[in-house]
Amino acid sequence: MANESLLYIEIITPEKTFFSGSALSVSLPGSLSPFQVLPKHAPIVSSLDAGVVKVGEVSGKELLFAIAGGFVDVKSNNVSILVEKAIAEQDIILSDAEKTLSKAKAMVAETKSEENSKLVAQLKFAEACFKIAKKK
Repeated sequence: MANESLLYIEIITPEKTFFSGSALSVSLPGSLSPFQVLPKHAPIVSSLDAGVVKVGEVSGKELLFAIAGGFVDVKSNNVSILVEKAIAEQDIILSDAEKTLSKAKAMVAETKSEENSKLVAQLKFAEACFKIAKKK
């Protein structure tokens, strides 16, 4: 990367690349705690929970993506975010997000605790979508 004051960020699912470009920062839902990556960040590999990824563009605009867990690799101002599923802010419809969130909450409430981990991940993804949709 030519400009050391910028990050090069990619958000990739098995189906497609959701974002690819330069940015000032990226905030991620780390499995242990949320964290932010800025230019010249130390190299890391970290697991990600379902949640919201915030990309701080050079223009000052913030791009939001809901993700369903995965991993991030940070090295030499390159940030590769590899996730199971993602959806961009402009593709989230509030009414759909509300329905999905309600359905996920009901499924978690009805399920035995040993079966909950996958449903809780689905619930976190639905919550992230709803959170983004409410900001529109």
